[in-house]
Amino acid sequence: MVDLANMETVEKECGALGGLFQAIVNDMKCSYPVWEDFSAKATKLHSQLRTTVLAAVAFLDAFQKVADMATNTRGATRDIGSALTRMCMRHRSIEAKLRQFTNALMESLITPLQDKIEDWKKTANQLDKDHAKEYKRSRHEIKKKSSDTMKLQKKARKEMQGRGDLQPQLDSAMQDVTDMCLLMEETEKQAVRRALVEERGRFCTFIGFLQPVVNGEIAMLGEITHLQAIIDDLTVLTTDPHKLPPASEQVIKDLKGSDYSWSYQTPPSSPSSSGSRKSSMCSSLPHQPPPPGGIAAHRLSSVSSHDSGFVSQDANIYSKPPSPMPSDITSQKSSSSASSEASETCQSVSECSSPTTVSILIHNI
Repeated sequence: MVDLANMETVEKECGALGGLFQAIVNDMKCSYPVWEDFSAKATKLHSQLRTTVLAAVAFLDAFQKVADMATNTRGATRDIGSALTRMCMRHRSIEAKLRQFTNALMESLITPLQDKIEDWKKTANQLDKDHAKEYKRSRHEIKKKSSDTMKLQKKARKEMQGRGDLQPQLDSAMQDVTDMCLLMEETEKQAVRRALVEERGRFCTFIGFLQPVVNGEIAMLGEITHLQAIIDDLTVLTTDPHKLPPASEQVIKDLKGSDYSWSYQTPPSSPSSSGSRKSSMCSSLPHQPPPPGGIAAHRLSSVSSHDSGFVSQDANIYSKPPSPMPSDITSQKSSSSASSEASETCQSVSECSSPTTVSILIHNI
């Protein structure tokens, strides 16, 4: 009976080990949504990083143009341009490390992890299935052996008054039951160990996937430390914007005695200023009425300047005066000279005056 009590104790221990195994397997099965959520978030991060890499490339191309512009000046900011170029090169190194980090995130972590999640599901299900099968088989064998042992024990009690030939057989059967219980206990311990190893192995595998990603991140952050020296140099160079560096002063000194490859081009006067001067000159001319003898000449000049319909016919009609009287020959000569002077004056006025001014003159005539 003492051995049967020990068997009950062993059976309870086996049941506890089986319950622990089942809890570990259930934890692994419940972890799949967590792994899948991590994979989805990592994929989203990878997509955003790819967009960041493209934006960084475009930014650095524009940054390089600014640095080149500063470097290609006539000497005022070449030192600043040199520092900006070094900063741009460092940022390109950071961008390259960021690209490696992004690629490692997908190639070393996301894709292998997604494949492993499927394997982990199959492994956990197989562990649970194998354990349940082995546990049932062991319990069935122990129960059968225990039942046979109890029958043999009852039979041995009846024959204790006789020769007692069944005692060695009973002892052997009870030892077999004890061995089977111990074997089942050890089997359950091994099953629990396999479950613990499987659970730990998953995290070890995850760390193996994560390591290249973190190494790439560390390499990228290591490049960032080099920016401190460059920004310190730029701070010193730009402390006083009104003070030229020695290199800039040297450009001015080197120009003296050179071949003078640069020459200053005087900008032309603007058309508006020229027109203003012409208008002021025209406005300063006096508006004097023409002499009586010059009315026809003034009319001809005004009409020929602003009404092309009278140039070919009406001008010939008005240009043919009536035959003068002998007594008016002397006055006509003096009037002719005055008329020519008035005609020249009106012609200059018509060149610089507006049509409104000419029409006013004709109205006065």
